[in-house]
Amino acid sequence: MLPSRSTWPLPLLVFAPLALAAGGCNRSGDPLIPESVLGHCTYKNRFSDRTECREYRGDRWDEAGASADCGEWGAELESGACDDEDILGACVLGDPERVIRVVVPGSDAGDCRQQERGCEIFGGGIFVPGPVCGGEDLPDPVEGDVFQWPVLECKPPLAGEPAGQSEGGDVCTWSMISGCTEPGRDFAAYASCDRVRTQRPYSAQPTPQPEVEDPRLSDPAYAEELAWVTEQVSACACVCCHQTSLTPDGAAIWDLEAPGNWIHTFTPYGLAFAGGFLDSSLLGAYPADQNNGFDRASTGLPTTDPERMRAFFAAELEHRGLSPDDFADADPTPAPFYQQYLFAPQACAEGEGVAADGTITWEGGSARYVYVLAADAPNPGVPPNLDLPEGTHWRVEVPWDSAPMPSRSVRYGELPEGARQGFPKDGSPPALEAGSTYYLYVLADIGVPITRCLFKYAG
Repeated sequence: MLPSRSTWPLPLLVFAPLALAAGGCNRSGDPLIPESVLGHCTYKNRFSDRTECREYRGDRWDEAGASADCGEWGAELESGACDDEDILGACVLGDPERVIRVVVPGSDAGDCRQQERGCEIFGGGIFVPGPVCGGEDLPDPVEGDVFQWPVLECKPPLAGEPAGQSEGGDVCTWSMISGCTEPGRDFAAYASCDRVRTQRPYSAQPTPQPEVEDPRLSDPAYAEELAWVTEQVSACACVCCHQTSLTPDGAAIWDLEAPGNWIHTFTPYGLAFAGGFLDSSLLGAYPADQNNGFDRASTGLPTTDPERMRAFFAAELEHRGLSPDDFADADPTPAPFYQQYLFAPQACAEGEGVAADGTITWEGGSARYVYVLAADAPNPGVPPNLDLPEGTHWRVEVPWDSAPMPSRSVRYGELPEGARQGFPKDGSPPALEAGSTYYLYVLADIGVPITRCLFKYAG
């Protein structure tokens, strides 16, 4: 069970070997970066194909450890700090006494948001904007980077397949990262993977796991369970990033089409995630009765039989000399989402909040989602079930293909041109009471908060 927001501090740094979802950095504060620098190394990132420079900062680094880390990237440790005139920013990882500061050179401000998301979603770090990305207003993301809301797509079954379970024999599928089509069908035949890939950052990343022969494939009992898991995964949106033939540039870490036993492409962390031995509830989920019977309340991968799925991945961990107990003390994942969940808002800066005339002012750039919540409301999460927490008074938003809203362009309870009301579903929001405190929560996009603070409404 996740702890309440009021009882946990906000950690300065987050850790995640792999996160399958979006995050955002808290622009109201910076991570702690030690002044002492052991050295650095420069290399080309094999995933992004960009030149990067890693700095090893803090008293707990030694030459052997830093050299080994550089070696993982095919580089050699050099003395001193990174020296680049134009940088997009830096991804800060580690703990305060053993920090890795990954500096990304560049001069194109249009790359800023991609680097931020890559750092915080796939790296599990905190992105600190450099001079190129350090303006008050970051460039608005291009269309492919903007979260597109799921659509319930209803289609007739493919030729040769049985009638669907929906009205008129259609097959209805949510085009959402947590969505699944009917068991025994392929998700990509019934919903848009292009839409799904806007809902989480996608990047082709080869598995770090070595290829091995698996004699278990000749065991009929194991082969039957593997075939069932494969069918379950094929019916769900996971394939949009984890099945090579359906992706723009290749699968991300694990690949349903890998040669031999594709389960070997999972890292141990991935196995624990898939089996539900890590709490991934912050990624959101549909109720099973709205998702063609697929449930992900207790497993990372949606399934129609949670106990069977958990048993399969527990056995996979055991096969690698591990067990679910090895992950019992792990924090909920993804780390950036957990950080956002725990975030405890402080007082707004002077001028931020809702003015007497209803004008809403925030910092950090243009926004696609603006919330006004009760002061003690939980932090908004991701769709489909965590984006409207109890205590939401009003949410105004713009569609993915519309321009975002600048600060001071929105008045409480009034919709700017091109915007729509996300909550309440009908009617006007409750009037704000003079002298009461409220929570202003503003997102550049889903999972990317730019202002989160408490203000007192003057009335």
